[in-house]
Amino acid sequence: MTPPISADCLPPDDFSLGLVASDIDGTLLLDWKPISTTTIDAIHRCQDAGIPFVLVTGRPIRWLAPIAEQIPDLGRVVCLNGAVVYDIASDSVVDAHSIDSDTLAEITAAIMAEHPEARFAYETLTGGFIDREFVTRRSREARVIDDVSELHGQQVVKVLVRLDTSDSQAMHDLLDPLVEGTCHASFSEPDNGLVELAPAGITKAKTLSELCDHLGVARSQVMAFGDMPNDIEMLSWAGHGVAMGNALGSVKEIAAAVTEEVDEDGVARYLDAVLDARARR
Repeated sequence: MTPPISADCLPPDDFSLGLVASDIDGTLLLDWKPISTTTIDAIHRCQDAGIPFVLVTGRPIRWLAPIAEQIPDLGRVVCLNGAVVYDIASDSVVDAHSIDSDTLAEITAAIMAEHPEARFAYETLTGGFIDREFVTRRSREARVIDDVSELHGQQVVKVLVRLDTSDSQAMHDLLDPLVEGTCHASFSEPDNGLVELAPAGITKAKTLSELCDHLGVARSQVMAFGDMPNDIEMLSWAGHGVAMGNALGSVKEIAAAVTEEVDEDGVARYLDAVLDARARR
């Protein structure tokens, strides 16, 4: 039997939980498996207590369908690393931040000048586009283009970059100086060789903050869960940031607490412990 979450890992007694924000991949589920019944029950327990549960993910809209099927009563989702707010119930985009055509041409040219081997993929509000030589496991979901100019008129909300390495941290360190000021660079897996570029100034934390303002929830009332570097701003911003047991060391270092790994229902176990403690007060 898995031991209970230690009281030392829980938020202080004066923490007032007003909203839970959670990453998806590596946090709520692993390797595209369904969300566990235990985790879904914990999400519903939050909702039943009047506490909104908000997904904050790097996934594009089209990859949210399996989540909506399992938890159709979720409301707004912050997706594409903060570039888009999408409402599951109405299947509609509530808000979007895009990269304009001139900036898109500027950043791709700057990267290609230093790394001619670079290949790109582009997420828009109408679907995905990829360079002809961009390697992806889901190529059938994207339209192939030969030049970035073919995206004129599209709302590009995220750019993905590949180089000749699978080390995402090393890629980030190479690309971040090239796009600083024009995009926000991050990555969501350490060894898939992908760096993700969001519109300038846009992070999970920035858009979650705006959503909390809309809902009337203070920053100090937010509990956030995550596992990868694209979650760092969100966990640092939240009143109580929780890293998964499977999180990278850089994420654990900035978190207020660490829960169990995703395949041990770390989010559910931590939430249940917090809600149990709340009920005893």
